[in-house]
Amino acid sequence: MRVLCFGSLNYDHVYEMDHFTEPKETQSSLSYIRNFGGKGLNQSIALAKAGTDVFHAGRVGSDGQDFIDYLNSYKVATDYLIKDMEQATGHAIIEICKGQNRIILHGGANQAIDEKQIDETLEHFTGGDLLLIQNEISNLSYLISKAHEKEMFIVFNVAPMNEKVFTYPLEKVDMFIVNEIEAAGLAKVATDDIDLIIDGLRRNFPDKQIVLTVGENGSYYIHGETLIEQEAFKVEAIDTTAAGDTFTGFFLASYLKDHNVQAALRLAAKASSITVQGKGAAQSIPDINELL
Repeated sequence: MRVLCFGSLNYDHVYEMDHFTEPKETQSSLSYIRNFGGKGLNQSIALAKAGTDVFHAGRVGSDGQDFIDYLNSYKVATDYLIKDMEQATGHAIIEICKGQNRIILHGGANQAIDEKQIDETLEHFTGGDLLLIQNEISNLSYLISKAHEKEMFIVFNVAPMNEKVFTYPLEKVDMFIVNEIEAAGLAKVATDDIDLIIDGLRRNFPDKQIVLTVGENGSYYIHGETLIEQEAFKVEAIDTTAAGDTFTGFFLASYLKDHNVQAALRLAAKASSITVQGKGAAQSIPDINELL
């Protein structure tokens, strides 16, 4: 099985703040740093750090060569990553305050992915290969449909959650990975009650595998009537950026080896607990040897 992460790449402009900026307020940051980010990039690196060979497909702008070099430094293959000289690379503005974050996202080149790039990329993959996607790139409906035609195993990390998600052919997705907010959206329930959310997910997606993360309250695997729980590891969070991406990468890397869901949930929980103790996105993701 080959693993393809078709996803976003963003420059993350990260500002450490005394408090989150309010409307009409101007405040100075405590610190600033520019990182490599984007859910696609973070998840590709998490997969690679978890010991999986992964290809990253996506699009950067004329200012994006650093991304190619960065991914290559983690042994992520960039054969299907396009540098678009007419676009600017996507970017995010991130406020960090007391271990939580607030993010403004600009898609840039991530929103210039077209059917031609998708077709040319998928030519190199076949039935049984895994496709990992997030909701930060253009033409997702086409990508999902074409991957389904090839009988690839499609994993959709439904982030960020918005109404556009329901225009995609979700019936062609094999596994969803969501947090509690995204899960409530998929379940179409206006509640934060996890039991009600799980009931809604089962009702709307009875034949799909679903991985649900709930932060410090752990995670769940749902497949029909099957429900597997995993507690979170208790740590002091410094920065939660990329925690979910770390979980996704390590869960899939472990799951692909032997389909042992409980072991995969545990490894992913341990990895994400390490990520939140560091600052930044990809650079805070641990290596598999650190976990073992």
